[in-house]
This record gives sequence, structure tokens and C-alpha cells, in this order.
Amino acid sequence: MEKKALFLDMDGTTLNDQRVVSEGNYHAMERAIEAGHDIIIATGRAASSITALLKRCGLAHISIRYVLAFNGAMIVDISTGEVLYKKEMSLDYMRRIAREAQKLGIYMQTYEGECVLSERDDANLKQYTNKTTMKAKIIPDLAAGIKEPACKMLAIDLEDTGILGQLKSNVEAWCGNELEIYKSCREYLEFVPRGVNKGLALQAFCKERGIKIENAIAAGDEGNDISMIRDAGVGCAVANALPEVKAAADYITENDNNHDAIREIIEKFML
Repeated sequence: MEKKALFLDMDGTTLNDQRVVSEGNYHAMERAIEAGHDIIIATGRAASSITALLKRCGLAHISIRYVLAFNGAMIVDISTGEVLYKKEMSLDYMRRIAREAQKLGIYMQTYEGECVLSERDDANLKQYTNKTTMKAKIIPDLAAGIKEPACKMLAIDLEDTGILGQLKSNVEAWCGNELEIYKSCREYLEFVPRGVNKGLALQAFCKERGIKIENAIAAGDEGNDISMIRDAGVGCAVANALPEVKAAADYITENDNNHDAIREIIEKFML
């Protein structure tokens, strides 16, 4: 059997609503790796956050090594800590995005080292840090306080007021082709460098590892997963995925993220 590679989104896909990996999903992933296949985590989260998550869920013990973090802006071998690839935003664009968010009163954050960098210690930040277990660094003015480039910026609107759409339009008016802007969930608007998405990272990883694209399988539930679902040999949407994600998929699972959707994919396409 030829080696296959399974690229997994985490939140809403591999993790259930309690943000853990079910026993069924865990053992299916373990069996796939024992059969000689690769499992790669493809996430919008920071690499430091996903490394801690894999340890907490026990996935680090079944030889899951590679993480496509920040929606593919960084590829990390978590077994060694080696950064295999990294693409960052320009400081000028980061500062301009922060100012656009300030004008609209939107919570905005970026990343500095292993910390979340923000000017507001509010419910948006608390929800994010509770979810990711990352530490926060609060500064008076985000636009003025950004000192180093990062792979991503993130706007959050927990109340889903619709204001994120206005921010997206405002930034698109001046950013040209320099940025990719998309939602990773209802409340999150992601800003990454142009040419960064999970699909392109999937292609680059497969090329580097000598894996045929037709042997790549991807699974997700949100807008930032569409590129890898389209680019994989088999693109899967879990049952709880957004309609546009399902429309892009080759296969839609019968089960959702709370009922072993990943086990279903592994048993159907890998084992």
C-alpha cells in the first residue's frame, strides 16, 4: 500500500465540542500511523498552542510530528522543534490592519514569540487564551507596539455583530494582492500573507515528502479549510461543516466532530 497523508483541522473537526480527541478518533489515528501513513495537523492556531494541545490529547505519543500552523504560514516538526517553513507579514501592513481595527472598535491581536499581543484585555482575549492556553501580553497601542513581523493577525467578534465584514472590506480596499483574509470560524477573521493557506501548505508538504497528491486526504469544517479540501486528492467535510465547505468536498462524513468523524474518514480512505 502506498503511503497516504491525512491533513486534519483541529477545532470543530478532530476535536469534539469539549476540545478533546475522542477515543474512537484517537485509536483510528494510531492505527493509520502504525500502517505507515502520515497524519499532519493543519490549523489556524499558533505552533506553540498546538504543541501543547497534542501533548494534552496524547497525540504526541503516536508519532504525529508535523504541524501546519497559522493556516500554513509555518510548518513545524514538533518532535524536534525545527521550523521547516515560515512566512511572515510585513510590519507596515500589520500596523495598518491594527489601525483599521482601532477605527471600528474591533478586538485585534497578533503574536510575539509564544505570546498573544493585544491592547485589550477583554472577553475576546480571555476566550482565545482559554481555548489555546497561550499567554497574553497587553500593550497600550497595538499599532504602535508591534515590533516584529508575525505569521498572522486575528480579529475577534464574539458577539457576531457583522462588523468583521466591514473590517475585511476596508483592508481589501488598500492591501492589493498582499494578504489573504478569511474566516476560520463565525467569530474569527484571519489575516495572513498572500500565498498562505492550508491548501498550498499541503501541496508543499507532499512535494517535500514525496507523497502523491492523490494520496493526500484533508478534513475540515470552516472557511479556512476549503483550500486544502480542494487541493487534496480526497477532500472531506465533516457533517457539522459549513455549507460552502461541504460544497468544496469530495466526501461528507455521516458523523460530526462529536461522533468520530475522523475515524470514519480513516477507515474509509486509509485502512
